[in-house]
Amino acid sequence: MFDELRPEVLVVGAGPVGLFTALSLARRNVNVRIIDTGVWACTHSYALAVHPQALDLFAALGLRERILESSYPVHRIAFCDREGTRVAVDAGDSAHPLAVVRQDALENLLEDELEKLGVKVGWRQEAAAITPLDDGARVLVQKFEKESRGYIVAHTEWVVSKTWELEPRFVVGADGYNSRVRRTLDSEFPEIAPAQYFAVFEFRTDADLKHTVRVAFDNGTTNVLWPLPGGAARWSFELPGYTPQAPDPVEALRRAGFGDFPSERQKDRVPLSPGLDLPVLDEVHLREYLRERAPWFTGSIEKLTWRIVVRFERRLAKRFGAGRLWLAGDAAHLTGPAGVHSMNLGFWEGSDLAQRIEAVLRGGADPRTLDEYNARWLGVWRQLHGLERAPAPGAQTDPWVASHAAQILGSLPAWGAAYEDMAARLGLAVQG
Repeated sequence: MFDELRPEVLVVGAGPVGLFTALSLARRNVNVRIIDTGVWACTHSYALAVHPQALDLFAALGLRERILESSYPVHRIAFCDREGTRVAVDAGDSAHPLAVVRQDALENLLEDELEKLGVKVGWRQEAAAITPLDDGARVLVQKFEKESRGYIVAHTEWVVSKTWELEPRFVVGADGYNSRVRRTLDSEFPEIAPAQYFAVFEFRTDADLKHTVRVAFDNGTTNVLWPLPGGAARWSFELPGYTPQAPDPVEALRRAGFGDFPSERQKDRVPLSPGLDLPVLDEVHLREYLRERAPWFTGSIEKLTWRIVVRFERRLAKRFGAGRLWLAGDAAHLTGPAGVHSMNLGFWEGSDLAQRIEAVLRGGADPRTLDEYNARWLGVWRQLHGLERAPAPGAQTDPWVASHAAQILGSLPAWGAAYEDMAARLGLAVQG
């Protein structure tokens, strides 16, 4: 009988990577629990596309067709300037497109599949303290509930309603930027490059987007046009020199490490405003961005449905884990938005962890096999961040491509050999 207080694996964080990791473990008959400080799955987010490579992981779980049914398939990435497309590269085929699907739809699918296996997400539950042990960990879990307070003026507050301890054999931290698991590991999380701010707009349009993502470069900025299902589009415009308004105080406390509080998980990174009160997000600015950076976009702008300023940091953890505590997804790495790398590689990391943990639990493998996980993914991310073995322009590279090489590489929806192949087709190759 499965002891609920002694799961084999505790996954902390129920975003796409945490849910995928938990499902990968459950499908391997590993006893898993998953908790998240949020109230429920997110209702809107930035991450919106599954890489062609990652679709193979979902195929192994029997979910690829369901993802494709609810997605907009992208087959090409076009790199542009003000004049229009300068160079393009295939992004996938009909069986393996770049599948544009909303993160909330992805999370709902994964959560439903987990529930079929008897695994329910523990919403409003925080891993308040984690103590590593030789053969596992001790985790203090706190559950939050709303409580009415006040006599003359009634109001509600989130309070801890229950606490208990879990003793899992392994803990997987998929708990994002302010990861409790990473902080327990005392793994540094330094910036690799300066943070970027983007103004994001979603709206319906009559433009024929031709199953193509368009990445427009202008005066050092990276701006992306995503086609969305149902005749909609998303434009993201980089805001150089942007100074945000004062952040929400609860969000500031959370990011400073003073505690995690239940939220509606409007993911991901740091939403600074719902958008209605920021001048940079009005329709006048949207049309100005288009006129200055992408005058070739002549589609209509109908019914703005989402506006937000998003901050993207670029960070890489010094290590992806040790002993019985391991990281996946945004808990270990943050990067720019164009290539949707952090979520998609997080799927691969979760799959890799599930295989290795199963080998330890069921196959008698040495737990030190997970040290290979650390080395593997640090190497992958060092390449994606341009720190080692990064593709670069050569003598025959198109001058325009060469001048925008770093921005192009950050926008390619792939990793490893597929990433190097896609870069080579644009004249960017690993040297030596």
